[in-house]
Amino acid sequence: MLRMSPDGRGAAMVQNMDGQSYVVVSGFGNKPKVLLHTDNDKYVFSSLRWAGNQRLLVGTYFLDHRRGVATGETRLIAVDRDGGNMKADLFGTLQGNSIFEQRRHTPQYQDRIVGGSRDEPETVLIAFDSQSPGHPDVYRLDVRTGRSRLLQRNLGGIRNWMADTQGVVRLGSGATRTTLRVMVKPPEIQGRSSEWVALATYDGTDAAEARRQALTPLGFDADPRFLYALAPVDGRDALVRIDLHDPAFTRQTLLADARFDVRGNLLRDPVTQRVVGIEYHTDAPRVLYWDDTARQRQEALDRAFPQRSNFIVNDDEAGRSSVVLSVQGSRPPRYFTMDWTSGKLGLISDTHPALEKQALATPKRVALRSRDGLPLEGYLTLPPAREAEALAAAAPRPLPTILLPHGGPAAANTGSYDYWAQFFASRGWAVLQINFRGSIGYGQDFRDAGRRRWGLEMQDDLADGLRWMIGQGIADPQRACIAGGSYGGYAALMGAVKDPTLYRCAISVAGPSDLRDLLSHSQNYMGYQLGAEAEIGTWWGDREKLRQTSPALRASEIRVPVLLIHGANDLLVPVEQSRDMAEALRKANHADARYVELPLGDHWMSREDDRVRVLTEMEQFLRKNLE
Repeated sequence: MLRMSPDGRGAAMVQNMDGQSYVVVSGFGNKPKVLLHTDNDKYVFSSLRWAGNQRLLVGTYFLDHRRGVATGETRLIAVDRDGGNMKADLFGTLQGNSIFEQRRHTPQYQDRIVGGSRDEPETVLIAFDSQSPGHPDVYRLDVRTGRSRLLQRNLGGIRNWMADTQGVVRLGSGATRTTLRVMVKPPEIQGRSSEWVALATYDGTDAAEARRQALTPLGFDADPRFLYALAPVDGRDALVRIDLHDPAFTRQTLLADARFDVRGNLLRDPVTQRVVGIEYHTDAPRVLYWDDTARQRQEALDRAFPQRSNFIVNDDEAGRSSVVLSVQGSRPPRYFTMDWTSGKLGLISDTHPALEKQALATPKRVALRSRDGLPLEGYLTLPPAREAEALAAAAPRPLPTILLPHGGPAAANTGSYDYWAQFFASRGWAVLQINFRGSIGYGQDFRDAGRRRWGLEMQDDLADGLRWMIGQGIADPQRACIAGGSYGGYAALMGAVKDPTLYRCAISVAGPSDLRDLLSHSQNYMGYQLGAEAEIGTWWGDREKLRQTSPALRASEIRVPVLLIHGANDLLVPVEQSRDMAEALRKANHADARYVELPLGDHWMSREDDRVRVLTEMEQFLRKNLE
């Protein structure tokens, strides 16, 4: 995390060292100063935002319980750039705060900033559900005093809000059971005040209806009459612009791709706040500008850093300087500053400085077909030594291989830096990452093909990928393991059940093992019908299919060594999923199963100590079974 101050004289960042995290402010003519510190045990830093040039807002995330259910909680800390006037738990520290005087419960999330205005830099708009859990109102919050006033009541069922660049709340979205709704308040026309109207309403479980009506708002132009969003065009998400003065809310397509969904973020002129382009991803990270000045700046960056993807992530308000993120698939990202007046670039930070001089592997895109003819793509990462061997035209030799399915499963491998893949490749193992059906980025049909198909065709796609790799002479058929985290961990266990002769071993990190129990857990949280139930199936109606696709209920069929790792503080996939899997393997008299529980670990292995432990355990296990 790194944010330039509005005047461009300094920056705030989170630095991680020896398992500790620090909020550091540098520049402003002074030495770098540490403002906040955490050991990442009690809480972690989750966001940074400047409120003017003097005040910094720091989001924090920590674990708690509500009514016996584990929850993730957020709070907001405000602090001056010199470390003074710190207010921890910004909303709860002052008497007379209108939110807390009227609240019916303590909100779980207290850092959801909706927007702000340059005219009032030390105030922000914040979504706060003090009246109805999960359905926030919007308040204007003074980040120095902590006082607030109500701006917008919830319209009913709204979970997310969006403001325009002037700080006016204009859009709300949410769901009631399976019905998704996007509400908008168009700007006034000829002095007449506008009312809230429905921009999109559709059943999120109806694929055909979603193809017509789905809408993901990205932001308003400087003129709030125009809204930019992602919406389906010919079965794939595209960038559209909507004129809110048009009664039909016609969607004008600005950017579409015949093969891939467009996924991205708007780019703005730092002075006028006009939308001038989009940073997006199709088959690779890309930037599109429709403004000449912005395009010329991008071209200057690309000349300075050829063969890399370069993105402006933050500007000062005058447009004189920018923070640039430079990315190459085989290398960790790097942050630079660009002074547009002088043309000088300066390195701010390497995200992984210890790796800058290391030889890393280069992911290569691969294409194949599943057994039922579905086109699949993925990324193959070969050990650096194997790449050198290929350049020398040496005779190829099959390699020990890791099949590494991604989590989600509503996610995708993109070929960007992946520390698991690089770690495995550095040990001499080939890595294959397949975007199986259900992955995002390939259109709605491909995404829908994975709904409620856990352990079935989704699993077959992974096995087909490894068999393709064996057929290419790259993977050693006697030395291939499947490993993954979250859904990838589930796929590893299910692979050991379905294809016991294909894999030499299986590793599940924070992976589900009993799908009916996972559904029961998910019912404790909002959005269950559009989330876990739509993705996996119904607890009762699909009970037999869920039993057949639950590795813990088929543990007796697993014949290969298994490594299970899980954090005790996992909120997404309860630790009981791995505990039960370990117990099922024990009862089945499995000869080679190891379970490692991380007492402070969360789902993402946010703590450095946990990440190191996971990599160490996996390496030891794989060396034993692949070499």
